[in-house]
Amino acid sequence: MKRLNHTTRALMFVWAMAGLIFAAYACDGGSSSSSSSSTSSTSSSGGCNSSSSSSSTSSSGGGYDTNSKGPYATTQNLSAGPSRASGLFYPSTGSGPFPILVFGCGAGTNPDSYVDHGNYIASWGFIVMIETSSNSGTELTNAIDWLTTQNRTRTSVLYNKCNLQKIAAGGHSRGSIGTFAIASDSRLTTTIHVAGGSFDGNGSSNLRKPAAYICGADDTMATPNAETDYNRTTVPVFMTVMNGVDHISAAREGLPVICAWMLWQLKGETQRQADFLNAGGYFRTGKYVSKSKNW
Repeated sequence: MKRLNHTTRALMFVWAMAGLIFAAYACDGGSSSSSSSSTSSTSSSGGCNSSSSSSSTSSSGGGYDTNSKGPYATTQNLSAGPSRASGLFYPSTGSGPFPILVFGCGAGTNPDSYVDHGNYIASWGFIVMIETSSNSGTELTNAIDWLTTQNRTRTSVLYNKCNLQKIAAGGHSRGSIGTFAIASDSRLTTTIHVAGGSFDGNGSSNLRKPAAYICGADDTMATPNAETDYNRTTVPVFMTVMNGVDHISAAREGLPVICAWMLWQLKGETQRQADFLNAGGYFRTGKYVSKSKNW
């Protein structure tokens, strides 16, 4: 048992170091090929009442539509949430209500490191809350609680804008671990796990709704753990391992997958199902080495 505890602590240390490396890579906003002119703002109320706007400009991804940003301009607030430390990203236009993603950062990082990710996903018509992660995932359920309050608060910019019937939880690295921990929450429609397999192989035991595992072929730490989780998953599940992608870059390279998955699972764009599940589907060809089961 002592040896097991020592090994687990060592793995957690390595995971945290990977998160710190990601922070250095991503916090300049260069973690995605898309561009954004967003700047953060501070709200005196610690919530949604003050923010700044940005225009979503498409990147030159080509091919599949989610390789580029979506049609919505986005607004961000990096002082949102119950502790004024959450990243909030949402469409600047449109009446909604918009489906929701609550997302946990990799270990050693914070929402500042995922600004480009948040704006990218929000540009496809989603409200995104990005949280500094923990293994327990309580920050994700707290984010859902906070968004629920904002949705009924007349002075909030999110008043009646949140589709509380369509909520995804997800995360990168340790954020995925936290997502496994809260995956049984009845408010969730789906979960998304980016480069974050569980350490004990039991992460999937909490899953109740369809799940997506998005990993990198060059990630020798998280991808084998995610493979174990996939093998033990009993709900409908899709897994892709992206060639030429490591632990750090998986969140960036996985953005087209994340957005398309949410458009299918949360917005009901059922035509995208074939892109994930059918032989020759977009996310089963090229750099995507994918599999699925339980559908």
